[in-house]
Amino acid sequence: MLFSDRLEARIAECGNPICLGMDPKLSLMPVERRHSQVHTPEDKIRFFYMDILEECEKRNVKPAVVKPNSAYYECVSIEGMRVLHDLIAAYKSAGIPVILDAKRGDIGKSSAAYADAAFRIYAADAVTVSPWMGKDSVGPFLEHPANGGVYALLRTSNKGAADFQDMPVKDSTAFFQVAQKLVEWDNGNLGAVVGATHPEELEKITSFFVAAQHEIPFLIPGVSIPGVPGGQGGDAKTVLQAIANGGGKRHFHVLNSSSGLNFAWQRSGKEAEYAAACVDAMESLAEALH
Repeated sequence: MLFSDRLEARIAECGNPICLGMDPKLSLMPVERRHSQVHTPEDKIRFFYMDILEECEKRNVKPAVVKPNSAYYECVSIEGMRVLHDLIAAYKSAGIPVILDAKRGDIGKSSAAYADAAFRIYAADAVTVSPWMGKDSVGPFLEHPANGGVYALLRTSNKGAADFQDMPVKDSTAFFQVAQKLVEWDNGNLGAVVGATHPEELEKITSFFVAAQHEIPFLIPGVSIPGVPGGQGGDAKTVLQAIANGGGKRHFHVLNSSSGLNFAWQRSGKEAEYAAACVDAMESLAEALH
């Protein structure tokens, strides 16, 4: 089964399009309030996300997917990368697909090695890539035997995105030229990263793919949760409405929140209840989207 089909089935199964970003910030992870055996940063990360998974299973409230950013684990230590590997395995065992946010992309042989690391070593279900080196840098991910998802960076929400993505090209902009290439390259496993902070642009991007008769799944970072610190300001309901306004039909787009879900405990200040606060926020977001 193609990744796009698997993702659509998963969203229907769990009843929400939420992507839980797993980006550890050690200063905001008060796991010592619940566990006395925390001795290292790696312990802290492991306990934090395993507690959240346990709470999800206990309450039967699960995100559609999770998205750990590999940089947050790699910068801790080699053992931090082992923790990432183990967390991916744990969440997959609970039936939750994992997008490895690594933003890889290089010449063909190097991309093939990156793809093997993402899909075979980490065993992720999907990976984020940079398409700016062209087809031969993206192809090895799409051609990997794991048949995993590949989210290409299309329109990002960071301030520096305008430096290149907004450049005029052929009476359009550079990122729309990338979108055209994604239509050409897609084999049913290709998606796009599109930021949540400009709904009117998201609508136009959706319209572009629909007009090309080639709707692909979006990974939409920057979603904010009312009353919860974090997020980049993109209201979740507004984002889904923009996709609908653009003619989007398939229910395989996922909305990512990292800090807003991970550290929702900040709203109440009850540090020991960080896992419950995360799942509460997830449940509130899911209900608001319904």
